[in-house]
Amino acid sequence: MAGNRPLLHTAVIALIGTGLALPALASAQEPGPVNRAQHRDILIASDMWARTPRIMGVALNFTDIIGVPGLDISNEAQTLEQARAAVLGAGGAWNDDVTCNAPADWSTNLSAYTTAVGTTQYVQSWGQAFKAVNWDVVQVQFSWPPRPSTLQGSDFQVTLNDGSTVVPDNATVGPNFEYNEGTTVVLNGPALGNRLPKSDPAARYPVSVRVVADATPLQLVGPKGRLASAVGMTGTNDRTPYDDQPADPTKWTGPRMIAAKITRMSTAGEGGPLLLAGGKLPNDGVAIFGAANAQYRVRIATLGGAFSPNGLRAMYPDEYRSFFQLVARTKAGRLVPIIKGNHRYLVDGEPITVVGIADRTVKAPPDQWNQCLEDDSENQIDIILKGSEAGMRKLVAVRLPAQGNGYKPLYNDGGPGSTPAPGTRYTAPSPRQTMRLINGLDNPLQVTFVRRQP
Repeated sequence: MAGNRPLLHTAVIALIGTGLALPALASAQEPGPVNRAQHRDILIASDMWARTPRIMGVALNFTDIIGVPGLDISNEAQTLEQARAAVLGAGGAWNDDVTCNAPADWSTNLSAYTTAVGTTQYVQSWGQAFKAVNWDVVQVQFSWPPRPSTLQGSDFQVTLNDGSTVVPDNATVGPNFEYNEGTTVVLNGPALGNRLPKSDPAARYPVSVRVVADATPLQLVGPKGRLASAVGMTGTNDRTPYDDQPADPTKWTGPRMIAAKITRMSTAGEGGPLLLAGGKLPNDGVAIFGAANAQYRVRIATLGGAFSPNGLRAMYPDEYRSFFQLVARTKAGRLVPIIKGNHRYLVDGEPITVVGIADRTVKAPPDQWNQCLEDDSENQIDIILKGSEAGMRKLVAVRLPAQGNGYKPLYNDGGPGSTPAPGTRYTAPSPRQTMRLINGLDNPLQVTFVRRQP
């Protein structure tokens, strides 16, 4: 279904071979086409973010819009108006200003209108055991990728701010379905949080997530395929994206960076099950900008959801200047902000050029960069660079300026879209933030692991 977001808006289509010998599904995971695609032990050049295994962060991403009753893209009789009413009734965002798609064709490009997911589509993807009705999303960011065949909702215990605990119904790496994007786990289920600000005594949000032992205990995959038990690992959280937002952008509680790493550009692992990828891949730096331009990349891992300019639309390949700022350091210790895209900076005489943004949207000409541009909605985003290796070694940080001097904040899938509904509390904007770069030029900190199930 062209234009629909992978995992969330995936219909049941044939799983096309990937060229690898794929193992059987672990019996503990309820069968469904997305289960079969995502719970196979295939990691290829998957990023690690530290030398030791741990939970790096936990966040409530958004609530209520996974499994919206009445939103059914497989129902040919459903009208755009009916779908809109269902989404708005669940507190989701709906773009009323879409002009790139004929209204009669709304269901073939749902992501142009909303990030909400219908109950029917969720069941079609995951199976009858996963009947999502107004489910929430909590994200757990690991430093090493989980072994896919061991990942289940029953691996996790979520503790809320009132002391109650919840076991999520489902756990997945989706929408991070590419083989080199395995460290983000998305927990789906009801009662993982609500939309009240922290000042309200009835506010609910996760304060910790603990990995517990189940029938297939969760394992993480480390260097050279070494397996480490995740049981007992705990991550904590002290914020909700539905809080009242202060004037100070450093205190905004929307999606943020959890790690960032500079490496040489590589297309290893830039693939995934075609059931999920559809026509969206390849969307890496080489595919978008060409091998001559895509020489290096800064990969950012996000916490609290995928980055979007308004929560619904894709980030365009030329929007670096609006949202990001790399920082280089000279020999004398002076910090040099890399502000403009497609501008050749010289730092101590070494060239650095930001080519653009990749690993989010399909390759398309600029006249198709609109609300209908397909977005993979992942928790990884690449800043593509060219220049000298010595220049790349001078890059030390990446910033989200968030406000001022032409900069804008970012939102997750619970954000307002372009035409927010009055009276609805949407998720917060991203905070002003600086993240130190991991130097992956000598050691990219990646792991490949392909195994058959017993």
